[in-house]
This record gives sequence, structure tokens and C-alpha cells, in this order.
Amino acid sequence: MEELPRKERERLQHRQEMLDAAERLFSQKGYHGTTMQEIADEAEFSVGALYNMFESKTGILAELIAMRTEEFTADVAGRMGRQQDVLDKVRAAIAAKLDFFRRHQQFFLIFGPFRERGRLEQGAGLPEALRQRYWDYLDRLAEVFAEGIREGAFAAEEPMALALCMEGMTNAAIAHWVHSGGQAALADAEVIQRVFLRGALAEGRR
Repeated sequence: MEELPRKERERLQHRQEMLDAAERLFSQKGYHGTTMQEIADEAEFSVGALYNMFESKTGILAELIAMRTEEFTADVAGRMGRQQDVLDKVRAAIAAKLDFFRRHQQFFLIFGPFRERGRLEQGAGLPEALRQRYWDYLDRLAEVFAEGIREGAFAAEEPMALALCMEGMTNAAIAHWVHSGGQAALADAEVIQRVFLRGALAEGRR
């Protein structure tokens, strides 16, 4: 792949620095509580330079969502896709999610289901793009559980119910870790895998 010209590389780097600054501030002050001037100051650019990159704060939010959700879904899909066995696919999904939010705990504070009150206020709402990406992710998990039920690996429960139970366990572990400022122990992927699968497996597989 041909390397981008230096000027374009610098532009993309500056854009990333602005997105990173916005993510920090949105997680600390909330979307409505953050101004474009504050984002510019945090990123160490002029507010004019910020507006040259993004039309509005809404545009920054939309791009931040697109960037992180693309990274998350690609990581989970890639790690699951490298596995053949349905149990290994579930283990891979759990590990990928914990690893992602270790790297991006600020994103969890903004959008996670256990986010602190006021981080993403009622007026902002969850953008449709994020909601759709999340349901696509849950549908993919449910498909894996449906495959495992057909193979006799998982208990004959509703596949989406199994996916949601797995989500609840991982979300709670991540929330406990994030809201402690990273001080509390984040449940090891193997612990969640073992505890969750103990209940999800078919009777003869436990």
C-alpha cells in the first residue's frame, strides 16, 4: 500500500488527537457539558482548527462512535472467526470484549450500559448508528449460541437470552473496573468464561 503524503498523515494525526481529546472530555463532563472550545484546548489546537476538521460537536460524537464501534466489532468478529468450535468462539468473544474496554474505558463511561449518570444525558440519546451496531453484535452472538444448541453444546434456551446473559456478566465486570478508576480487579476472561459456560452448557457437557 502506497504511503500517504506527509501533509495527509499529519492531518489524520491531528484529527485523531482531537477525537481522543473529545472522548476524554465527554467521559468526564458529559456530551452537553463539553464545549468545542474545551475540546480544542484539550487537544492543544485552536478552535478554528477544530472546526476545519469537524462541522460540529455532533459530528465529533458521530465520528467517535463510528471509530470505536468499528474497532470493537472488527476485533470481536476477527477473534471469533479464527475459531472453529462454538465454545472457543464464545471464549474469544468474552476475551475480545474485556480487552477492548481495558484499552477504551473512557468510551465505556460515555456509552456503556452502566455509565455514570449524566455522562450521556437524556438530550443526547444513543445515536441510531450505535444502537444498530450493538444489535448486530448481539445477533452475531445469538447465531453462535443457536449453532451450539443445534450441535448439542449449549442448553436449549433462547439464543438471544444466552447472548444477553453473557453481555450482563461482561458489562458488570467492566463497569466495576472502570468506575473504580481501574483499581478494582477486572474479572479475568477465564473466570467469566468458566462461570458463564457452566450454566450455558448442555446438561451432558457440564
